[in-house]
Amino acid sequence: MEIEDQIKLRFHGVDIIKVDFTSFQPIRNSNPELNIAVDAKVFYPKEIPKIFNIWMDVHILAKEYFNISLIALGTFELNADPSDDPSLKKRFININAPAIMFPYIRSFVTTFTASLGNITGAVIIPTKFFKGDLEEIIVENPSEPVDTTLLTNQP
Repeated sequence: MEIEDQIKLRFHGVDIIKVDFTSFQPIRNSNPELNIAVDAKVFYPKEIPKIFNIWMDVHILAKEYFNISLIALGTFELNADPSDDPSLKKRFININAPAIMFPYIRSFVTTFTASLGNITGAVIIPTKFFKGDLEEIIVENPSEPVDTTLLTNQP
């Protein structure tokens, strides 16, 4: 009987690389509706085939109260090259990686807004379920030097 090695996904963490916050007026005894938009993309560094990054752009708007925009970068590693098995992208990269990363973003938003005092109070964004294929970030001209240091946070 042959035993096949199981594919493993290793999470190296999330870096919040940009935050924009604008307050229009303090929230006082109000529970505004939150409009939340999340756009996730994937980047595969050519020089390190088992590492990939999830780039998550999150926008939270409480109309008339505040707006938060942030960019988060998650770094992951597979013990197999994703280009060898297309089903890896479906199983691990498109669904599992964003789902692993998103609670860290939720926690950051709650901690950040709780620190603002009466401006927002602690904002708790709901969980999100990811499905479908992530758009891939592709470097336009790979022959030119490109600063991808933000996208290749190597472990």
